[in-house]
Amino acid sequence: MVKIIRLIEEAQRFFPPEASEEILEEFLPNMTTSNLPDLLKAQTYLSTFLPTDAKNGMDPREWMPAIFRIWSMVVRSGEFDRNFMSLISRVALDNVGVKDMFTEGQARTMFAAGLNALNLPVGKGQQTSTVDAEGGTSHKAVSRNDMRMTSFVTFIVNTINPVAEEQNPKSSSLAHLRDLIQATESFFHPSNSGPWSYALALFLQALAWYYLKRVKDEENPDCKTPQELRLTQELNDKFVETIKGVTFLAMFSKDQRAIAQTHMTLRYLAWIAPKLVIPGVLERAYPSLESLTETHRTTSVISALGSLAVPMLNRDNYPQGGKHLTPLLHLTVPGVDLNDPAKTWYTLLFVTSMIATVPVRDLTEMGSAGFQWGGIEEDMMDVDGPVDLEIEDSNRKATTAEFEEWLLKFLRRAILMFENYPEANQGAKKDAVEGSITGTISYCFEILFGQLSPKLYDMTTKLVLELLESAPLTNAGRAMGAFISCWAGADRKSAMSKVFPILDREIRSELEHGASSIPSLAYSHLHRDDSLHYYQGLLNQLVLSSDILGHRQELISLVKLMVDKCQDRHGYKLTGKLLANALKNLLLTYTLDLRSHHKEQWQDEAFMAESHKHWGQLSEPGTEKLNWHTPSQEEINFAIELIDLFHVTSAARLRDLMNSSTFEGKQLSIELCKSMTMVKAFVVGMVTLVEDDGDSPISKASLGEDTVSVQPMKRIEVGYCLTDANDPRREKIRKIRADTGALLHELMTYFITKREDDVENIKVLVKTARVFLSDHGTDSSNYDSNKKGYEFLKQMYKLPGDKKLYPRVMLCRRASSMHYLRLKTNSFGRAKTDLHDALILDLTELSLSRYTDVRKKAQQALLKSIRCFQGAKNLVIPVLLKALESTNTDNERMKGALFLLAARSLSLPCLRDWRFAPDYVLRLCTAYHADKPSIQALVRKNFLEYIINMTNASFKVLVSSDLSAAVEQLSIVHRLKYDSDTLVRATNKAKNRRLNNIKAYDNLIVSLTEVVQDATLHWRYQTMAMSFIELLMRPEIPCSLDIAKFETKSLLSEMPTVRRIALSSLSIVMVNIKVRTNAQGDPYSLIIRKAANPLRRVVTLPDNVPDDFTWEYLKASVAEINYDSPESSLLNDQVSTGWLVWPKSFKAYLPRSDSFVMPEVDAESRPAFDHLEEFFGQASFWDKLVEFMAQEPVRGERHDAFSSDHARFYKSIFGLWEDKLLDVVQPVMAKLASRVDDKNSQRTAAELIGGLIRGSKHWKKGQLDGMWSWLTPLLKKTLQQCTPDSLVYWERFVKYVCLYRDPRRVLPFITLLFNTPLDPDSTAAFAESKNLFFTRAALVSLSWRVSLLTPSLREDCLKHITHPYKQVREILGHVINELFQSSPHPSYKSVKELLKAEAQTVGQRSRMVESLDDKSSHQIQTLTTSLANWRQERQPSIQGSSNYTNASKTVLAWVFQALSGFKVQATYGVVIPLVPELFHMQDIPDDQDLQQLATLSLLQLARFVYPPSMVPEMVDLFCTILRSSTSWHVRNNVLPVVQIFFYTNLYSMDVQMMVKVMDAVSSMLLDPQIEVRHLAATTLSGIVRCSQRDATQTLIQHFKRLLAEAPLPNRKRNRSGPAKENLPEGYSEALVKRHGGVLGLSSLLEAFPYDVPKWMPEVMVFLAQFFSDPPPISTTVKKVFGDFKRTHQDTWHEDSQRFEPDQLEVLSDMLISPSYYA
Repeated sequence: MVKIIRLIEEAQRFFPPEASEEILEEFLPNMTTSNLPDLLKAQTYLSTFLPTDAKNGMDPREWMPAIFRIWSMVVRSGEFDRNFMSLISRVALDNVGVKDMFTEGQARTMFAAGLNALNLPVGKGQQTSTVDAEGGTSHKAVSRNDMRMTSFVTFIVNTINPVAEEQNPKSSSLAHLRDLIQATESFFHPSNSGPWSYALALFLQALAWYYLKRVKDEENPDCKTPQELRLTQELNDKFVETIKGVTFLAMFSKDQRAIAQTHMTLRYLAWIAPKLVIPGVLERAYPSLESLTETHRTTSVISALGSLAVPMLNRDNYPQGGKHLTPLLHLTVPGVDLNDPAKTWYTLLFVTSMIATVPVRDLTEMGSAGFQWGGIEEDMMDVDGPVDLEIEDSNRKATTAEFEEWLLKFLRRAILMFENYPEANQGAKKDAVEGSITGTISYCFEILFGQLSPKLYDMTTKLVLELLESAPLTNAGRAMGAFISCWAGADRKSAMSKVFPILDREIRSELEHGASSIPSLAYSHLHRDDSLHYYQGLLNQLVLSSDILGHRQELISLVKLMVDKCQDRHGYKLTGKLLANALKNLLLTYTLDLRSHHKEQWQDEAFMAESHKHWGQLSEPGTEKLNWHTPSQEEINFAIELIDLFHVTSAARLRDLMNSSTFEGKQLSIELCKSMTMVKAFVVGMVTLVEDDGDSPISKASLGEDTVSVQPMKRIEVGYCLTDANDPRREKIRKIRADTGALLHELMTYFITKREDDVENIKVLVKTARVFLSDHGTDSSNYDSNKKGYEFLKQMYKLPGDKKLYPRVMLCRRASSMHYLRLKTNSFGRAKTDLHDALILDLTELSLSRYTDVRKKAQQALLKSIRCFQGAKNLVIPVLLKALESTNTDNERMKGALFLLAARSLSLPCLRDWRFAPDYVLRLCTAYHADKPSIQALVRKNFLEYIINMTNASFKVLVSSDLSAAVEQLSIVHRLKYDSDTLVRATNKAKNRRLNNIKAYDNLIVSLTEVVQDATLHWRYQTMAMSFIELLMRPEIPCSLDIAKFETKSLLSEMPTVRRIALSSLSIVMVNIKVRTNAQGDPYSLIIRKAANPLRRVVTLPDNVPDDFTWEYLKASVAEINYDSPESSLLNDQVSTGWLVWPKSFKAYLPRSDSFVMPEVDAESRPAFDHLEEFFGQASFWDKLVEFMAQEPVRGERHDAFSSDHARFYKSIFGLWEDKLLDVVQPVMAKLASRVDDKNSQRTAAELIGGLIRGSKHWKKGQLDGMWSWLTPLLKKTLQQCTPDSLVYWERFVKYVCLYRDPRRVLPFITLLFNTPLDPDSTAAFAESKNLFFTRAALVSLSWRVSLLTPSLREDCLKHITHPYKQVREILGHVINELFQSSPHPSYKSVKELLKAEAQTVGQRSRMVESLDDKSSHQIQTLTTSLANWRQERQPSIQGSSNYTNASKTVLAWVFQALSGFKVQATYGVVIPLVPELFHMQDIPDDQDLQQLATLSLLQLARFVYPPSMVPEMVDLFCTILRSSTSWHVRNNVLPVVQIFFYTNLYSMDVQMMVKVMDAVSSMLLDPQIEVRHLAATTLSGIVRCSQRDATQTLIQHFKRLLAEAPLPNRKRNRSGPAKENLPEGYSEALVKRHGGVLGLSSLLEAFPYDVPKWMPEVMVFLAQFFSDPPPISTTVKKVFGDFKRTHQDTWHEDSQRFEPDQLEVLSDMLISPSYYA
């Protein structure tokens, strides 16, 4: 499905211009807020299909107003937001060159959605989308998986342009982005880390990536964006300035994932505006690197610098960057520290990134005297000024004098780390850490040594030789091997001549002194031979990376000695590896250098003298001029010589050992292991010598019917040494390859038959066979390491845009990876030979071995090998299926087969290929003979995997009659050869395959039926077989009588699982009978498994829909069906039709009159149909069935619910046989319903009656009247007697019966529910509440279709809003909410009218969303008045509940439900008038329940997103309450609501509204109540932080003026009188005013917890003078200074520089705690 979605996206540009209108006509009428799953499905299709390019179709500005209006109708759904954000972002992307594509309101809506998507914890908790779970999963099949963040970022970046920035600087996308960053800035700080940190870092990374992508795209000459709308450098600088600050904060996050994303962000920003980014990073880097005390910051800085290496060193991008190279390299040397692996890893990567584009050579003869750097401040000052390239070039050149000193320090530090390596085999975790560092060392030094000048390389040579002559570092063998390999690769000839003699001498010395002289088959943990193994490991790496041709004889001599002397396993394994590496060196094609410049430039002294000007240089693929190693004739001859000397003799030795009796037991195993190790080494090493495995004939076995059509894949001619057919060496090697394959086959036969317990040797043999079969041209380790290296480098250097610009090292890796990929491709799709067949079957046999280790290795090898050959799977699967036969008693063999068949590469053929599927299914169902628990678990696992992945696709292939003409035309257009007989053969082949598949299917069904009828079969296997039968049922093949008999018998089984499967199977059988009956033989209907009912009609609406059409439609929806004129009473079961807009046509059903004849049952299905009718017509069946169904659920409480599966089963019965069975079933239903106290009987009754009502969909009028005549009284009585235990069943029953049903189909039932009045005097709370539960369930399902029945119900509910019982009040609130929400329905006459109406009302209030009808408004007004009156009359709760308390709790349940759902049609109009009353409810001190409910509702109210046109009303409402409320509790409760509301609706407020809110909150600083003042200060701080930073200076002056106007009168001390009487006149007022001023200034300080703006030092000094004022002033001052110290201590070394010395002195007095002894 994902591929289909991608196809739709790519195909949109080919849609005709009228496609947009068609798509809107198709999907908009399906949108309704009555049903969230339907809404999400329609919206997903709409946003996926709708074209967005204005140039190729309908202008998006025509339909976007309607889309945004629909968007405003749904809240609290992340899925809904994501789909529309994705659509709108595509509009922005596809129309980046179109002016004024979005209105200001639309842009603000997108930014509000983006802010919401960040999900930041503002106020009291994060907002979470709680309704998506109700939306189901059906829409996800076509849903785009774009993150909301990605869509948001795409929108931002593609709506930034110079015109908008110039015309609307305060409302452009860049301005909105600044507001967003400002509002969220505090969440980026490391001290405020949390789950949101990673999301915010991803947001920044996406912003930088997509912005840089657009910059690169607009540099392309083919860019279609008009010049005046393209990004300018000024805009680039503004963009970078906007996100630079928070990116620097996120650099030091506590979340490692966030740090990684931030460093990528810095790299992208450094390419956009380097002068703004790189100095800031360096400013933070130098202090962190110099101190080395803050490990976290140091590691982060090193990693960041590594990311910035190329943009910083690139002369064209940032000329000043080069002079920082050696200072930074020197500072990071201590980062190589084994005690901190992470820091070491990042340091090595940093060095690599820095050196990769820099030739390491001294370009000056004067030392470093020519370079005098003035510090980072110098770089910061040069941001805006011009750069003197000459000075910067001389600085770059001068800094290279430090290379020699740094190189020695760095290498010695690395060697010191090697010396401190722990011993090997210290545990998997430690070994993994060391392995990771070793891999990074290899990557780092490979580039470093290649970049060295000859002089510096000679210096490193001395160091290497000294190291080799010293004591062996046996603890760091792998690391030293990587080090030597990298060093040797830089000068292949010199390295071999200088190092090989040393290693040769040491190895010979060790062997002479008895090393490796004790034969062994296992690896020894003793350290006896460590020195030998160390030198062998170094030699292996040296041979791999240097020129060995000059030392042919010495190397052969040494290898002969090692072959002869090495007796321990590790020793002769390293010897074999040496030979393999030698062959790889000689025979592989690979790149010889990873230098920053190609060979011609590297050897050009004039160019290299100016190389500092090319640091950080990027190139396009094709310009790298690679230096490839291709095997020379001399190298090939040397390789053949080695093969003759060692491989041929080892192979002969193996044949001798198999036939010899000289050795036996362990000694024979050791000898076999030694020789096989040699053979394996050569099989690994000579993979590129020839391209095939000899002259063995092509095997046609196992290709079956595909022999003609299946052809080997085309070979890529690349990388093979001997390709000349006339070259005798080629024939010789081909013969050796064939002989080696034959030897491997002989060895496997030998071990399988004679030495099955020789596990170690078999493992070596299996690996050799795997290499022989699968590594064709390259061994997998080479390919994998190259691929990983390339992918890693690509991630480091990747930039957006069409041009692939990379450093040369990356291009070299890319070319190498491509080469290995070509070789790897040659491994697949090969034609098998008889030799390959033999080896694959041998591996299959070993995969079924009794030894676990052998099985595992062989299975891995087999699965890799069979992917390489055509028909290999078909060869293996029959062997595995045979191993599962009941005659097989070998449990281990069976286990091996099950493991293999669980693998995807073998399970898929068993799923899709009907040559194997029947046998596999039958083997699984008859595997009960192996009772071992592990085998049974595997059988179960394979069974589950099979049924999960089984598609049950149709056998029928529809061949279009136009196919032949289309193929012929295609062949003419593309000049292809076309054989007309080919199509005929293909058609016949498809037909024959279908016939064969059907035959196999029929046989399988018969066999499974026989299996399940076996009385001795275990129940678990019986259920498996039944599940397979159920899965295999399909409409195009009629159900057999045997299956029908078996399933009906199983339906009454004693085992619940058997009954469950039988019930499901019979449901499918009945559905298939219905489909076959309605299809009337149409093959297409059977393939799609849907057939049109004869009663279905298509209603076409007139072009001009009458004004009263919707009214008449709703009126008809609740009227009796006119059976005399069925065409006038067409039934529409879809609730979405007409809700938003009327479609041009819709599907409906004709009521079935008595004269209407339904089609006869399908003839082929008739036997099964007749049997089922006879079976279901037995009273004994129903008695037995309901007895089982009414049992206690066996799976626990979670499954104790109304079962839709059971109800569908009953529905199918009554749908097929209509009322024929009612006489039998009616007594059963009545009996079940009468068992009031048995909840399981009630559940069964609900399912049975639900199935009956749903199944009566197409009954005749007489049948329906008869059913309702006895069912209505039964339901009335049953629902009245419903108990709390069974309530949930009957509520679900109501939903099931009403969902997707025209109200007229269930009109008697609806009438019964809606005509049950409330009784306020009733003493039975549950009896009253349960009726409301049923009513709500019906309203949720039927929604607006029954809106004409609800007015009286609404009046009745509002009349009882003061109900005394809590249980009733809660559900009553929910019912009232549903009644209000279900009434509005836009019902536009057509899509065109909808688009036109919304285009005319952009920015205005919508009749769809924001307003109520007159009657509803009057009801709300009446309710508000009543609440106010009841509040005045309210008595204390100790005297009992009052009307006000009861009504308030009902209203709160209503409001909370309205604010928690996704529908808002009646939310705004209902809630806003009630807001003042909600605050009064929160102020009721003696009713905690009421207070708690009111608080929860107000928090929901604050987090709600309001349409922009409603926000002024909300602002005025909050400000009025703040200023006019006489209760300080109310004022105190409003403030936190205002804070959350302000943040949530930030983008819906203009400056005037923000100022109004700020003034209202500021006035609360002078409130007489201290709690209000404190909360007002906190709220004001949040508002300033979010938005109004420009008002800071005005506020400072205002608060200073306030303090100046409020001096405290002197207090007279009179110890005799009360304290309050001693206060002078006006003291309290002055104290409040003064405290308000101090709180105001404190709130401004707290608005910037991690920053020090220019005004802050002066304000802090000013505040310090109030330190000695009386409480609460002094308390506030102490708190604000304490908070400042806490939030700024991490960055105090930077922040302190913003203060003058005298200010710092005052501050230090305030921040230092006073001493007791002072």
